[in-house]
Amino acid sequence: MVRIEGMEIQRRSAASISLVGAIAVFGSALALALAAPTVAHAESPVSSTPRVLIVFLPGQIKALPAPGAVGSSPQARARRTVTEQLAAQSQLSIGLSSPVQGRYIAAQALLDITQGTRISLSSYSPELPPPLLLVPDQRGAFFQGWLEVNRRAAAAPASIKPGLLAQSVKGGAAYVGVDGQPQKDAVVAADRAGRVEQLSIGSAASLADRAQTMLDSNQLVVASLPPDQAGDRELAALISRRRSNELLIVTRSPPSRRAVQLLPVGIAGLGPSGTLSSSTTHLDGVIAGIDLLPTIFDWLDVAIPTSVSGQPIKVIPGRDTEELLSLKGRLQVVGQRRFPVLWALLGGWLILTLCAVLAADRRGMRWAMRCGALAIFWLPSVLLLTAALAPSKLIELLIVVLGSMLLGAASDRLIAWPRAPALPALVAVSAYIIDLAFGSPLIIRSLLGPNPLFGSRFYGIGNELESALPAILLIGLGALWFGRGRSRQAAAIFAGCGLALGIALGAAQLGADVGGVMTVAAGFGVAVLLLLPGRLSGRTIALVVIAPFAALALLAAIDLLSGGDSHFTRTVLRADGSGAWWEIFVRRIELAGRGLARGLMPVAALVAVLTVALGIVRRERLLTPVNGDPGWRAGLAGAAAVGVFGALFNDSGPMLLLFAVFIAICGAIYLRGDARLADGRSR
Repeated sequence: MVRIEGMEIQRRSAASISLVGAIAVFGSALALALAAPTVAHAESPVSSTPRVLIVFLPGQIKALPAPGAVGSSPQARARRTVTEQLAAQSQLSIGLSSPVQGRYIAAQALLDITQGTRISLSSYSPELPPPLLLVPDQRGAFFQGWLEVNRRAAAAPASIKPGLLAQSVKGGAAYVGVDGQPQKDAVVAADRAGRVEQLSIGSAASLADRAQTMLDSNQLVVASLPPDQAGDRELAALISRRRSNELLIVTRSPPSRRAVQLLPVGIAGLGPSGTLSSSTTHLDGVIAGIDLLPTIFDWLDVAIPTSVSGQPIKVIPGRDTEELLSLKGRLQVVGQRRFPVLWALLGGWLILTLCAVLAADRRGMRWAMRCGALAIFWLPSVLLLTAALAPSKLIELLIVVLGSMLLGAASDRLIAWPRAPALPALVAVSAYIIDLAFGSPLIIRSLLGPNPLFGSRFYGIGNELESALPAILLIGLGALWFGRGRSRQAAAIFAGCGLALGIALGAAQLGADVGGVMTVAAGFGVAVLLLLPGRLSGRTIALVVIAPFAALALLAAIDLLSGGDSHFTRTVLRADGSGAWWEIFVRRIELAGRGLARGLMPVAALVAVLTVALGIVRRERLLTPVNGDPGWRAGLAGAAAVGVFGALFNDSGPMLLLFAVFIAICGAIYLRGDARLADGRSR
């Protein structure tokens, strides 16, 4: 059924019109006579049948004049964001929606809503979805280019079904739009064949009326509001007319720009208004775009297919618009500041070294080597501080550079060489485990956090911390054990610390990083091997080799017993057969391979591997300042192993390799900062 206001209808002959009119009048009268006794009975199913209305809003709008406002003052016509627009509607539960995973494309965000699952664009071939054009026909409308959409999805290493949303709803979906505006949001109303069953394109002022009319005959309706005050009025009308059997979802239309997004969303019908959340994110105020499909299916009592990875949306009490805006603002700057701040810290280390050499020659250089390396070890803790403060870019840069350097110098002053790394290591690991226990509110806001803006991880540990924390802890434990030699006690202490860190990083209620568990197990396993006394037996080596897989089994048991609803639990432990596991494995390998081939990463990864090889070959010379101390040997070797094995166990392997090897290099620099080397007292 197509309804397009203003469409010119071809004129018929007067006789034909009269004949058709007479037949229509007679038929209408007969239908009314037959239906009259059962009107009340016929309306009951319509009023009780659940309905869903998805409304897409444009960008910033001009606010309607406030009550009592005079004329068109700047205050009366101030522009406000969609989040503020939704927050002004007290009936809506509000939140932010992560539209895609990884790189953002508006068309992919819409397709992900229709399929209820998503993967990174780099896993598709071709990466970008094809251009889609909505073409009206006598039945409704269809999208040109949908055949390419299905082919692209079929070739992806996952079970992806574009159009699953409308396909699974009885009678399909209808779309209501405004004449003269882009109709891209109609993608959400398309079924598996790219068809939209009913279409209504008309004036902005009639959108609410047309949407309600469509809801009378369709269980699922998608509508695109006009911009500015017209859209505000139509939204208010739709909210005021919402019936008890209707689930109303209002969200920002995915913008065309390429920057990563968090889209405002509001929902009415899930209970008293509050803040949105879901098991996909485990982050209050944030849901994923793929969570809309299972939420709609729950409302319409449609079985959720196994291919859907999204989770039903839930409402938690309380609405804090300022907190949502603050979270969104912080997450939007994390990616922009991450590497500039790290480069600034390295630049500060270089400046400190040059000044120290000018002031005290070789002795100053050794001091700067120790202080700079310790500053790197303090960096994760300082980044939690700036995450809590959320300062401006310049202030954050100064806090990171000056704070890390001052803490490094203080550690070197207070703790005798070579034990100083133990302090920043223990502080960092303790601080991060405590924050994980509280739901990682600071970690996700820190410059080394997982950054929910990219849609892959919304809480817990990200790739950078997955390698940095165990590497720092291994070096800290090695420094703490300095001078005590190899023993079963030492091996047990390292193993126990590795077990505790692995549980913290991998448990669903904490870090939720399954790759981190295997990475930690591999790094600490190497350290344990080097600390065991006597010659190594084949049995001991075999136990260390299987340690990562044993750690994975332990994690699975913990998640199942604790009821953790993590991504690992849903996609791996509850995977539907070996085929799903194979898809996960292939997807992770493909992502790691494409990450390795991007930009200068091949050169950087090769440098890291050669650095590890050089450390192994020159290990005796490297450890000369500590006379080959077993604790330091185990710490440095374990840190390097974290990078090497992390590259094998994770879809962002090259990044883990670089971070862990860099930490190991800083540990070696600290060792070579031995003051005795400045005057030749130690070789």
